[in-house]
Amino acid sequence: MTKTMLLAKYAVLLLIGVIAVWQITTGNTLFGSGLLAGIIIAAILLGINSRQIKQITEKGMDPYDERVWAVAGKASYAAIRLFAVISALIVLLGSIWGPQIMVNPYNLLGISLSCLMFMYVGFYYYYNARM
Repeated sequence: MTKTMLLAKYAVLLLIGVIAVWQITTGNTLFGSGLLAGIIIAAILLGINSRQIKQITEKGMDPYDERVWAVAGKASYAAIRLFAVISALIVLLGSIWGPQIMVNPYNLLGISLSCLMFMYVGFYYYYNARM
């Protein structure tokens, strides 16, 4: 990972940190605290990941070989396919039997994105064990 890329990731974390502090000062303490906790966890994991990649690179190994790209490709393809099928079924069943309610689209988008990411991580570990 290049220094520019690492700097960009930490800049995004800093921006989210500013938003979290702003949310806390405006009275939305739960959301701001959740953001701060997420930032701390993400920064720790980002530091661990970059240190591991640096150690692998110092040994002369390529951390992003063809197998990693193949596993990531299979995992992303499977996650997108499953996500599309589940989303289509939810929309179909919701339009038939669901009540007429107003849903905040930002909450729905966040939940959908987190489900997609969890599926990708699950499929990545599944295909990593199989290949």
